[in-house]
Amino acid sequence: MDIFCENQICRLPAGSSAGDVWRYLHGDTVSEEAVLAENEGAILDFQTPLPDGASISWVPVHSKHGHLAYQRTLIMLLVCAVRSIYGPEADIQVKHSLGNGLYCRFPDGHIPLAGELARLEKAMRAIAEEGRPIRQVFIQWEDALCFLKEKGRTEEAELLARHPCPSFGVYRCGDITDYYFGPMLPHMGYIRSFCLVPYAPGFLLRFPALGEREIGPYKEEPLFAKVFLEAEEWGEIIGCHDVAELNRAIETGEIRKLIAMAEARHEKSLGYLADRISSQKPKIRLVCIAGPSSAGKTTFMNRLIIQLWVNGVRPVMVSLDDFYRERTAGENINYENLSALDVELFQKLMGELLEGRRIRLPRFDFRTGKRSWSDEEFQLGKDQPVMVEGLHALNPELTHFVPGYQCMHIYLGALTQLSINSHNRISTTDTRLLRRLVRDSRTRGMTAEGTLASWNRVRRGEEENIFLFQGRAEEIFNTALLYELPVLKKKAVPLLRQIDRSSSQYAEAQRLLTFLMPFGELDDSAVPDHSILREFIGGRHEG
Repeated sequence: MDIFCENQICRLPAGSSAGDVWRYLHGDTVSEEAVLAENEGAILDFQTPLPDGASISWVPVHSKHGHLAYQRTLIMLLVCAVRSIYGPEADIQVKHSLGNGLYCRFPDGHIPLAGELARLEKAMRAIAEEGRPIRQVFIQWEDALCFLKEKGRTEEAELLARHPCPSFGVYRCGDITDYYFGPMLPHMGYIRSFCLVPYAPGFLLRFPALGEREIGPYKEEPLFAKVFLEAEEWGEIIGCHDVAELNRAIETGEIRKLIAMAEARHEKSLGYLADRISSQKPKIRLVCIAGPSSAGKTTFMNRLIIQLWVNGVRPVMVSLDDFYRERTAGENINYENLSALDVELFQKLMGELLEGRRIRLPRFDFRTGKRSWSDEEFQLGKDQPVMVEGLHALNPELTHFVPGYQCMHIYLGALTQLSINSHNRISTTDTRLLRRLVRDSRTRGMTAEGTLASWNRVRRGEEENIFLFQGRAEEIFNTALLYELPVLKKKAVPLLRQIDRSSSQYAEAQRLLTFLMPFGELDDSAVPDHSILREFIGGRHEG
């Protein structure tokens, strides 16, 4: 067959893969500029057979898809090392991301110390230096189901049983056979930069950030770790810590009880924050609420205000969105950047408000790019705080004129506590992306393709303007709901399927569809009216 690559036609035997094309062109040379291949928008490993006439391009390791493949391959490398040291039945659990790393732990609960992790890391490096190959193997569906049941991997067997097919591809490295939601690197020799860090009761598997080749400085994030651990422990207490258990709850009707508990947990956390704001001495004058895109800031603010009302506190609400600079005709403004805000106007009005003067607040119209002013005047009463919400609310440039002891900084994150299985985690970023995709379609008339196309820009803005200041937060509120992905799946899948192969966003759409595949679906009528999830899915359930 003929494959077009690097501006030439490669004549190869039928059934050849991208790896065969690479070897045809470059022999046994290894390059980080080619770890996967793209064909008609699909991202392929080096082993998947190509169709005749395919036109492929190379995907580098420092790209988004290459970076995800690096993480998946690094997890498999860790599994290989664990079993080489502790025996063929030993395993690890990959729970969630934390900074540029993955939080992992041993299923038996033992806490690894630095010496043990050093030994484990040494074994990983030996396998990587060996360049141990990773092979794709196709297994009959019935055989895989029997194997999982025999090994006692009930949850994974349940997930597989939901998707019968003639066969499916798994990856094999040495005597380890495993499944990952996405393509892998050609062999372990591509894994060059990683380290293991003690993080009781587990450890961190650290790797370079997207676009980087070396691991950045380690930064402790105790508040985030605490929130994740609390969410995981709570999931285990209520019997819902992975997707299989969530699907089971949907099928049995237990999901309504889980929804009620998840929403009550949010309400309890909101009550705690309101009590802290109300009771602190000296009184808090300014409450700053920030978080990345689709974290649920608007609904969180409204519900926190209700809790404050219960405590007899009447805050004044201020949205940073109303302080954007007016734009001229044809001007393209990056609203994720602090420079888009009229910082001087914000500081002037907030200073006057905190001094007890009467002010009017601006209103910004995103359609026209122009500012108007409210008819109502605002004046703070005794012990009345100001609540500021927006992407940049934790940036010290905005609020340096208020003493720190009179401020509370709250960071919102959608820190998903579920996992798909032991080696496949649920990305917090993907949860936010799906929230935004559904909301954009509903409120802005934007296609899924448009949302995906803008997401990299949004993420860059978050890295530069939000995550940089999240360490200033005294409190982190987790807006994730354990039942939300089945609700989002029902709305997002039809939108993602509209993206054509010719689109530059096709590969990302297929990745998200693969990610959503294990989840059952849940009708949005089960979502309470006051839920943060309503900010994205809209609507109200009648009755």
